[in-house]
Amino acid sequence: MTRSPLALGVLALALASVTECAKHTDAVKPSPSAAPSASASAAPTAVPHLVQAKPGCRALDVVGKASVEGAPIVLGALLDGEHWVELEAGSSVALRHTVTSREFKLIGPGMVLPCRNGAEQILVAVGQLSTSANLGVRPGAEVLIATPSGTVHYGDAALDLEFGPKGLRVRVKQGEAWLEPEARGKPKFKNPVHSGAEARLAVDQTSAAALLTACQTAAQNAQESAELVLAPAAAGSTSSLGARAAAQMRDRAAARTACAMAASEVGATRDPAERQRLSASVAHADALWQSVPHGASGQKN
Repeated sequence: MTRSPLALGVLALALASVTECAKHTDAVKPSPSAAPSASASAAPTAVPHLVQAKPGCRALDVVGKASVEGAPIVLGALLDGEHWVELEAGSSVALRHTVTSREFKLIGPGMVLPCRNGAEQILVAVGQLSTSANLGVRPGAEVLIATPSGTVHYGDAALDLEFGPKGLRVRVKQGEAWLEPEARGKPKFKNPVHSGAEARLAVDQTSAAALLTACQTAAQNAQESAELVLAPAAAGSTSSLGARAAAQMRDRAAARTACAMAASEVGATRDPAERQRLSASVAHADALWQSVPHGASGQKN
């Protein structure tokens, strides 16, 4: 099926406007004359100067006991955004995104996945965190913090967040943030939450299975609306290309939020087999809503 350049361009703009940007720096190659000595090659601190790792979070400060897969986090450690951080009571880890320079601190006790897949995204199964303002700010770029009960997103804000048995609490110290889903339980706040204000969402009893289903449904909707953007208008249709593109952007944003909430439940799932199944299912849904359709199935309009 031949698609118009305009439709392709609109879809590309829609995808770019919602997807978080993460620039990958090319690897820095050492010169042939700079062959490392035996002692230098044994020093782990020499590696970061030679090869730029994929985007993640670098540990700026570690207090108390915090670990990844049972291994203690040490100063300067790079967290890859694929493994959860477990923090004991009284512990904290200050982190900086290796590409954007965003900074935030995780506070225990907790189970948190920072810089998910290298993006400016933090999943909180339980625990606290604080963010810093005026760092890593770019036009259109937002940080997404997801919990099983809701999400918080901001472009530039200093805030304190806590999620646990009493629900989600967010206090904005500087800037503004959006707390969603706003409709649940008729919360007593309006978005955005401004500096000096506090907002709460009651704990949500939605099961991991229900969160996954919501993620998969939203991802499917986003994939189908992307196909509609590329599909030729059906005879007699009143839906313009611009309207279809706007709908796709809304569906894409909804899928991003729903799947981040489902992914945050992974950290609270203790059974290894169930945890692996849930993680794989969310990853599949993420790939679906982030994809650009290539087939000719977008004939329905």
